[in-house]
Amino acid sequence: MPPKQAKGEYIETDTGNKISRRSQIHGTQHIILGGKTVIQADAVIRGDLYRSSSSSSSSISADGSSRPSQPSNPSVAITIGRYSYISRQAVLRPPSRLHRGLHTFYPLKIGDHVFVGERAVHGYPEGLCVCA
Repeated sequence: MPPKQAKGEYIETDTGNKISRRSQIHGTQHIILGGKTVIQADAVIRGDLYRSSSSSSSSISADGSSRPSQPSNPSVAITIGRYSYISRQAVLRPPSRLHRGLHTFYPLKIGDHVFVGERAVHGYPEGLCVCA
């Protein structure tokens, strides 16, 4: 039986996710948690590494000036499925590729019932029911 956690060490969300206060989560607006996910202390999740749109679309406002259009949904960098467990000191970052001199990030999708082991570094998509 694992030792009891200190009271107040974890933040619990409405969907049942438990996130350690000592974890480092960057770019929370680009991370989706499926529910009932546990993120242990000292885990690092890099949601700030996301694929930015390369198109320079703009819209014309009423006064004739041009301004860049904002996407209605921010791009998602990391999606973690339901009942997943991210162990201590694990690092999750989206996979990337160097193409024509540009460093591009791709979405990281981790399925349901996935256990990411201690000190694991993930930069590739995971399936369902995986122990890594």
